[in-house]
Amino acid sequence: YFVVIHVDKASNPARREYLKSVLLEPEGHRDSLRFTVISDPPEEEEDLECEDVGFAYVSLQEIFQKQRDIIEQDIDIFNSQDGSAVIGKLKVTVEALHALRAVYEECKNH
Repeated sequence: YFVVIHVDKASNPARREYLKSVLLEPEGHRDSLRFTVISDPPEEEEDLECEDVGFAYVSLQEIFQKQRDIIEQDIDIFNSQDGSAVIGKLKVTVEALHALRAVYEECKNH
């Protein structure tokens, strides 16, 4: 899947404020993107809900500190029932450095 999260000033000020908080107050905020891995119900039971299987995280603060986007990197998937148990890997690309730099420059200039 390919997902774009828009953070432009005009249309998405709340998301942009969130990025500012990640950069300025990383200790006080969750600074990660969370990926949720779900299971679809079996075909014979399509009326059932999807279930959360696990979660994977990418740190935006780490991308900014290392000055490097994450390109096709395997990250751990943690069990949704036991957050410490790794149940697999998820290959992700997160291109956020350009947006984080732009937000950081705004913060410096105000």
